[in-house]
Amino acid sequence: MIRIVLLTSVILIIPLAVSCGENPLNTELDPSGTYNMTVEYTDSDLNCTLTLTRSESGFYKALWDYGDEDGSTYTNTAVCFGDNYLAICEAGDPPILDIFIVGDGALNGYWVDYAYDKLLRIYGTTEEGNELPELPVLMSLDNPGTYTLDGDNPDGSGYVGYLHFEAFGKVLSCDQTITPDNEPDSNYMGVAVIIDDYLVMAVSSFLCVYTPSGNDWHGVLVDYGEDVVTNENLTYTGN
Repeated sequence: MIRIVLLTSVILIIPLAVSCGENPLNTELDPSGTYNMTVEYTDSDLNCTLTLTRSESGFYKALWDYGDEDGSTYTNTAVCFGDNYLAICEAGDPPILDIFIVGDGALNGYWVDYAYDKLLRIYGTTEEGNELPELPVLMSLDNPGTYTLDGDNPDGSGYVGYLHFEAFGKVLSCDQTITPDNEPDSNYMGVAVIIDDYLVMAVSSFLCVYTPSGNDWHGVLVDYGEDVVTNENLTYTGN
């Protein structure tokens, strides 16, 4: 799907290749399985199951089952990156970003969304899983503020825009605007975190993973509506 309009459905993406630049995603890490998860809220916990299914190309769909009486389930996109990290974008406006360390049949991490200024725990194991791995260590963004962005659409065309990061502790809220030629601007809300040398961001239904280059960031964007991973660059312009 070309980044002009806001997307509303949720399906599996099967990324294939990045046309240029370093791809930070890890297709060797395999967290496939069904996990019994605990999701912490500010005043209570919620139990659910998360099933990660590996596609032929090495990526995942994340199926959430909250045990609702109507049998509702929710499918989102997931990617692995770095040595042992997993990110899930729970699509929405704004979305939720889940960030994990992957262990032996175990996931341990945080979930964050646009409305919270704190990190909330999310963790679980498979039936055969071992103890939880350590929690991810999140960092602060050295240069919150405004960035221009440019990226590639799956059809080979490009898009441009800008975004603004505001820091709430280790959580970054993101307001993004895409400015296509001869089309109305598209506005998105998102949330991001820094882990090791990676900036991980969920915006609407898009999941992005970047590596740093000075004050700028270069990375990839996963769009669940297309069978590709495309490039996206963020260039720091200041506050």
